[in-house]
Amino acid sequence: MRTLKYLAVILIFSTAIAQPPGHGMGPGGDGGPLREKVRQKIKTIKIWRLTEAVGLTPEQSEKFFPLYNRHEDLMENLEIEQRERLNRIEQLTADPKSSDKEIEDAIAGIKDIFLRRMELKESFMAEISGVLSTRQKGRLLVFEETFRRDMQDIIREIRREMGGGPGRGKRQ
Repeated sequence: MRTLKYLAVILIFSTAIAQPPGHGMGPGGDGGPLREKVRQKIKTIKIWRLTEAVGLTPEQSEKFFPLYNRHEDLMENLEIEQRERLNRIEQLTADPKSSDKEIEDAIAGIKDIFLRRMELKESFMAEISGVLSTRQKGRLLVFEETFRRDMQDIIREIRREMGGGPGRGKRQ
């Protein structure tokens, strides 16, 4: 965790420093270019760590990563759809003119996303059965959860540190 944290912090800040003014994630920047660079660097770290944690051979990596990348893209699309639907629910619940039926339909859409997410995970696990051993699949599941939690902790800590000093992005 500590090594991952330091790598992430170094990558994030080295990317931020390399950005011209107005292109960062902080005040005055839209977050777009920097955010995408950071995402790509985190993805690189994740692939490296995953390969190590799961114990992939070069032959397995060659077969596994196209399946994994496709799965990650599909899951990301579901995350985007979920955010959009949650925004819609927020709008509907804030509008006194919205009907209960509209809100219930929007909530049903969220339930559908959860079901599709589970189906995608099951399908992915079946697909990789021909590539990874049972032990490796178990390691993958543990890695995914641990990496997600570690990244959340790192982001939380970076936000706390950046917002901690005067003029460092504190909200007024």
